Amino acid sequence: MNVASVLLLTSILAAILASKTFNGTNPSDRKGKIFSLFSIVQFQNKACSSTSGTYSNGTCYTSGECSSKGGSAQGNCAAGFGVCCIFSVSATASSVSENCTYIVNPSYPSNYAPTSTPTTVTYTINKCSNDICRIRLDYDTFVLDGPVTTIVGNIATSGQCSTDRLTMTTTDRTNVPATGGTATYGQYPYLCGTNTGYHSYLDMSCTSTDSATLSFTIGGATNNQWKVKVTQYSCNDPGVASQQGCFQYHTGTTGTLQSYNFAGGNQLVGQNYKHCIRQEEGYCCIQYSVISYDMGGGLADTITTCAIGGIGGANRCSGASLCSMDFIIIPGAGMSPTGNPNSQETYERFCGLNLNALGFPNANSPIISCECPFELSHITGIEALSGTAANSADPPVGFSLSYSQIAGSC
Repeated sequence: MNVASVLLLTSILAAILASKTFNGTNPSDRKGKIFSLFSIVQFQNKACSSTSGTYSNGTCYTSGECSSKGGSAQGNCAAGFGVCCIFSVSATASSVSENCTYIVNPSYPSNYAPTSTPTTVTYTINKCSNDICRIRLDYDTFVLDGPVTTIVGNIATSGQCSTDRLTMTTTDRTNVPATGGTATYGQYPYLCGTNTGYHSYLDMSCTSTDSATLSFTIGGATNNQWKVKVTQYSCNDPGVASQQGCFQYHTGTTGTLQSYNFAGGNQLVGQNYKHCIRQEEGYCCIQYSVISYDMGGGLADTITTCAIGGIGGANRCSGASLCSMDFIIIPGAGMSPTGNPNSQETYERFCGLNLNALGFPNANSPIISCECPFELSHITGIEALSGTAANSADPPVGFSLSYSQIAGSC
């Protein structure tokens, strides 16, 4: 972080001058005893809380620095020596180079209505310093058209972000999911529907010129609102994942994991990412419990749980037809709290309409894993809803799971 410096004439100058004795008649006496004393007040350019009703966070700068960087002063920070500087961009092809910048849709806070559709609005995120290796995207507002349902013959499929979508790339991760008759994966999944309150992480390489690109493809004119807070983290920052590949990263001994567009009521296809949970000190295992779970019971998957080789077996699926399209992976699931993988049947891949270490038709039951790091992956293919179009209005919802870390001696 850059360090801002403010020169402030101190009030102790008068006291020091008063303690000096001179008659005021000899210029040499005055020259030797009257002097200017300044105190250097320094503060870091950290995040601050703004007084803006629209943007809650900014970066602490001096007033002059905020103005020269094109920001807007919204409140004070650093005991009044700095201002909470807000940065935001909205127009397509805009670049982000300041930490804690907001990306908002054109016309925000109103809905964005493009003059023609489809249209694409892009933003480039440049590193604010060379040691940045993680970018966090907080979706303060994220409302796009949801995934569509298509019917070909008697087969109804759902979950594709065909109308609106957000795709993400970085300099060295350029593949994006495609829409169409099959699900294709990118290094980051695409998002659509309602994802307000969610977040995502992007991995940056060690190259100082590495950048990330967000692309909003808009095919409709009704549900087009986004406000995304962009925070950049150093690789040494304790608040981010130490391992790469964490599209979501959670801290704390308890929390909630949700699939994207869970609030919109329709699971997205083309998902292939990990939820990572930081292992807190003194905690060795983690338990996942169902709040809501519906990974689909149609043609996409057999409604079952995929055994991972049985007791002491290898970590691979026992059959290609079991949980092959839409599933979650919990490494080490089914272990006892002691972490002994041979204590019972070990499963890690789950699909269908319930979550249970023993598989369908057992009811939802907490899943415990003692395998570190704590991770949960979400993978989806094309959602085949059923054999008839009549059930096309009942797509898989996804999942909402609570997690709780279990204390122990690791």
